[in-house]
Amino acid sequence: METVSIVIPTLNRQTSLQRALASVRAQQAAGAEIEIIVVDNSRDASARATVEAFDPDGSQILYLSEPAPGVATARNAGVRAARGRWIAFLDDDEEARTDWIAEMLRTARETGAQAVFGPVEARADGAAEIGGFAPYFSRAIDRPDGGDITDLSAYLGTNNSMFERALCLSDGAPFEESLNEIGGEDSLLLERLAMRGFRFAWAARAGVVEWVPPRRLDWAYVCKRKFLSGQIRVFVQDMAEPGRGWRIAFWMVAGLVQFVVAGAIAVAFRPFDRDRAQRASATAYGGLGKVLWTPRFRPTLYGSGLIS
Repeated sequence: METVSIVIPTLNRQTSLQRALASVRAQQAAGAEIEIIVVDNSRDASARATVEAFDPDGSQILYLSEPAPGVATARNAGVRAARGRWIAFLDDDEEARTDWIAEMLRTARETGAQAVFGPVEARADGAAEIGGFAPYFSRAIDRPDGGDITDLSAYLGTNNSMFERALCLSDGAPFEESLNEIGGEDSLLLERLAMRGFRFAWAARAGVVEWVPPRRLDWAYVCKRKFLSGQIRVFVQDMAEPGRGWRIAFWMVAGLVQFVVAGAIAVAFRPFDRDRAQRASATAYGGLGKVLWTPRFRPTLYGSGLIS
């Protein structure tokens, strides 16, 4: 029987963690053993009570306290503790379908891929409506179920993913901890795995819902996130294989074009179509990030720089 270790890093999100834990406890994956690992990245072990409420005797959920701030540090702690052949990652603000792991395993077996990724549907938490913000927090790929998506590695992330541990995550610290506060540690890992020849497959039916808090449904946050995403697209190329200057130059030129064109659209539409202007502004910020990718321009979204 194969074991799948589900790693859930968490930081001060008790209500959403409860929802995530309920969804992984409800997994229906015949022929597979599921190990649940919660990595609490808070300084005061604030998630312990939530985990103990789900598992009073500690027999079903492995709780780890990792007070050193940073999403890479938290993920690495989960990887080191995992004993499954497969390691799946679920964010603490996500909720998985009951057949999530079953679909991940089916896709891995049928394709022989070393890593599998599924769709993410964004919904607003609470009574808010997500509206036009949905695409910025979702993952939807127009490929058939089981399709090879290795070429899309730059657009993927570890939220809703599963890796063959011995091949992809054998290093005790596969996530780059120097990126703890700005993110991009998963993009760097995926770039390195793709360069080593590993294949990624699309599990179209292994869906999760990402519950977006209302404070993130703000264009200022989206623009900051897009700016950082643009930076990640470039500096990952440099970190994955130093010396590939032509790839950095390509993305910087692409970013400059993106910034100029989208910026012009934003200015043109702002007087009479503010929604379209805001979307164009977000695109422009993504392009600007590709140009201003060096460390001095990088904002922080995680660790001590957490803004949401």
